[in-house]
Amino acid sequence: MLNNHYQSELNHLRRLADEFARSNPALAPLLGVDSANDPDVERLLEGVAFLTGMVRQRLDDEFPEFIQELAQLLYPHYLQPLPCLTLLQFQPRGPLQQATRIDAGCEVASVPVDGQRVRFRSTSAVDLEPLQLIGTRWDGGAGEERSLVLDFAFTTADPDDWHADTLRFYLGDGLVDGCKLLRLLQLNLREIRICAQGQPMTLLPARHLRGLGFDASNVLLPFPDTAHPAYRCLQEYFALPEKFLFVELSGFKQWRVRGKDGRFSVRLMFESLPDWTPNLSANSFMMGVTPAINLFAQEAHPLRIDHKQVDYRIQPADHGQRMSMRIHSVLKVSAYSAAGGERQLEPFNTFSQRDTYNLRIRQSTIDAHGYDHYLSLPYREGKVPGEMTLSIGLLCTNGKLPESLRLGDLNQPTDNTPPRVEFKSIRSITPCQPPKFDDKLLWRMLSQLNANHFRLADRDYLRGLLSLYLPSVGEGAQDANERRIDAIENVTVTHERRFIRGLPIEGSVVRVECRGDHFLSPGNFYMFGCVLDEFFAGCTAINSFTAFTLFDSVNHETLKWPAKIGHQRLL
Repeated sequence: MLNNHYQSELNHLRRLADEFARSNPALAPLLGVDSANDPDVERLLEGVAFLTGMVRQRLDDEFPEFIQELAQLLYPHYLQPLPCLTLLQFQPRGPLQQATRIDAGCEVASVPVDGQRVRFRSTSAVDLEPLQLIGTRWDGGAGEERSLVLDFAFTTADPDDWHADTLRFYLGDGLVDGCKLLRLLQLNLREIRICAQGQPMTLLPARHLRGLGFDASNVLLPFPDTAHPAYRCLQEYFALPEKFLFVELSGFKQWRVRGKDGRFSVRLMFESLPDWTPNLSANSFMMGVTPAINLFAQEAHPLRIDHKQVDYRIQPADHGQRMSMRIHSVLKVSAYSAAGGERQLEPFNTFSQRDTYNLRIRQSTIDAHGYDHYLSLPYREGKVPGEMTLSIGLLCTNGKLPESLRLGDLNQPTDNTPPRVEFKSIRSITPCQPPKFDDKLLWRMLSQLNANHFRLADRDYLRGLLSLYLPSVGEGAQDANERRIDAIENVTVTHERRFIRGLPIEGSVVRVECRGDHFLSPGNFYMFGCVLDEFFAGCTAINSFTAFTLFDSVNHETLKWPAKIGHQRLL
């Protein structure tokens, strides 16, 4: 943008100078184009063009900055970049004798990229158990009851020493087969059987296997407290759909007779299996897997506030990595002054009665793809605080630098990595997405402000709202996501009153019709429905229910989700 303003101003100055020189040849003979160019005059014109270009850019930015203030209040997640994402698998070095937990936030590093190591951190806790999954298979032929068998072997001396109640799996056969398997486990599972060779069987109902895609323990992206939670599932679905391929099997404490040979099986019994049932491989059920995000804590250079500027640019104390480090968000701002000592400043959009700070994001003047954060300190008219120094804690990313990493390159420990554990990335790195604060921000914000069940009954409106969360880079994923959104053919919302636990509850029944042939598999169609179900549930009014139905207009198949009040299923 600055390049265009600069060139426009420079051309304008040259035209004016030539016209003035022609009209006043005795007064300004060296300004005309017919005269030999004076390098000093050229430098002056270029300098003035640069300054006036910056003024024009600043004037053009005033309206977007006003909209940005509103966006910080209502949709702050829209003003944050989307860092690079991947999946990590942790494995113990040698047999375990007891369970080991790796908490969420565990930091790992990559092999050097352009001389720098990028850092990722896990987004979910991982439990490494003293057992191994040694095989997965389908059991039962034509005309027989079909089951999926998981064979395990303990690495402990005594199976009775294992006290865990849950096992967590990632359905790792790729997005197509993983979604198929997820749909079977969620819709077709009848019961679960746990048994050791020659020992009594433990039966568990199908509800003991649940998906973790929308669970609070499986959060992918940091989400501001003031943002509407309904939009989180949309942002995470388009950012990393594999995040929804995690399942948890619970109830192992009910399995008490375990035998002594150190082996057991979990048999998942199905009511029926469709013809698109996927084949199984060693990666169908993976343990020790978690999503990971390129985010890390970083301090900013201290800011000396003398109140002679409107705002101050925040710069990470990057130790020579300036071009590869980008600010994601501000975590904490502390003020130090001779008169008042240390005190914490609160964000302006929290409406705190304490001292506050305000943030703005602007396009970088130098880097066409970069952006800068600026901090200002609002205070009452006529009351100027004394000088102070600000200490700022940041959450930063490495920008686009991790995109060049290959599978397995994320394998270096940090000070935060637990010992006797090895790990590697098992999914390609997703592209980094810059924050969306351009001239379309107003339209995006107004689109979401008007979101409710009856407004979402408009097909084009729902398509447009979903499109707001599409990644801006990554052509292959972009085309697939756009095709999913274009699959929506019709949306209807009807008002109903139901008796729930003896009380009449008002609610909405939402029906979305989609073309199933726009999805890679029936499993992808089901996952899309799960995300829409969660989104509509998040948009519901207080003390009202939502019941969601997804209809495949090509295969004439209907999928129904249980009614919810908010995110609480009414079952």
